[in-house]
Amino acid sequence: MKRNLIKTFFLDLTYFLLLTIILILTKIKINEFLARLQTYGSQLNIININQNTQETQSLLSQISSLTNKAYVFLFIVVPLIIFILYIIFQGLTFKREKFSFKNFILTNLVPFIFLTLALFLFNTYLFILFIITSYLAFVLYFYNLKKLKIALTKVYKLFPFYLIYIVLSILITGFFYLSYTRIYISTDFIWIFLFGILLNLLFSYYKIYLIKSLD
Repeated sequence: MKRNLIKTFFLDLTYFLLLTIILILTKIKINEFLARLQTYGSQLNIININQNTQETQSLLSQISSLTNKAYVFLFIVVPLIIFILYIIFQGLTFKREKFSFKNFILTNLVPFIFLTLALFLFNTYLFILFIITSYLAFVLYFYNLKKLKIALTKVYKLFPFYLIYIVLSILITGFFYLSYTRIYISTDFIWIFLFGILLNLLFSYYKIYLIKSLD
């Protein structure tokens, strides 16, 4: 138990720290995109559109290209990196007898797609589909596909387990990210970061408990 907890804790800690770093770098990159768009906007305001048609078209083309790059980066590259990190580090924490990384990938792929689309389109229905599919994926962490009906028959028991798993994940990421925003205030940074680590330990213990209880 102790050995499993230590291994799970460090795998979870690595995952959440890398996830936080990706979110920080994503925010920095988005700010760069916005700054460049503002520069292009300022240039468009200066140009006389009627007299400088070719230059205007060139700027519009650059704006369109930059916007496309921003969308690809934000809604394809970043989610893909996060998905890979999740599969590797969370997969290792759930790895046990009869565990298959292939099945783990397929199980989590649909919820990740729905979450990405929901954020991209700001669509409530897609977010609901994410909740449903991620709940089913969570159940498949502990049961095989033949027992998936248990997700409905024991929803009163399994859905609260799922919610705790999700909430703890969000809180850990949130506290690590918040600690970054307070990095220049040493006292705040240390306490917030340590609380994130404490939540990480709780999360790891919780997963071990679920694996032993639900398997």
